[in-house]
Amino acid sequence: MKIYNSLISAIFIIFLSLTCGTYAETLNFGSSTYEGEVKKGKAHGVGIFTFSDGSTYEGKVKKNKIHGVGKYTDSDGNVFEGKFKSGKLKVKIDKKTRRMIKIKAETGFEDHFEIKGKGMVSDKWFEAEKNSSGIYELTAKGKRDMEQAKTEAQSSASSSGGACGG
Repeated sequence: MKIYNSLISAIFIIFLSLTCGTYAETLNFGSSTYEGEVKKGKAHGVGIFTFSDGSTYEGKVKKNKIHGVGKYTDSDGNVFEGKFKSGKLKVKIDKKTRRMIKIKAETGFEDHFEIKGKGMVSDKWFEAEKNSSGIYELTAKGKRDMEQAKTEAQSSASSSGGACGG
């Protein structure tokens, strides 16, 4: 499986370098430079973003947004690969925890962790952080958002429950 993934990555990089060499244009953004395919003056197709901190994104882009299969390498050499949707990549840690990677051409890289809610809000995710013991726990914002979601779920359940009673 590792050999297969390495082979696919190698083919992708070769394809990317051929594409960029053939149709390359350069665009400048707030914290990055893009080199690759351009459509109607916007980054669109396959290309490479190089950010001011030295990190890079190689892969698909759509209307100046990272969108599609690609690889982000941060300034420390950590690699995140997968299918980005509007600049976001969800990296599963376990069933109840994930890392959200956000990349924007103008502002660069942001990331945070999320924990899945419980009970009435088990279909929602809330911002979290890793504590000094290595355990993921909700941030203050995550706690507020979860409480608000629970309140909304309870009020919607009680209002729909009242309409059905009788």
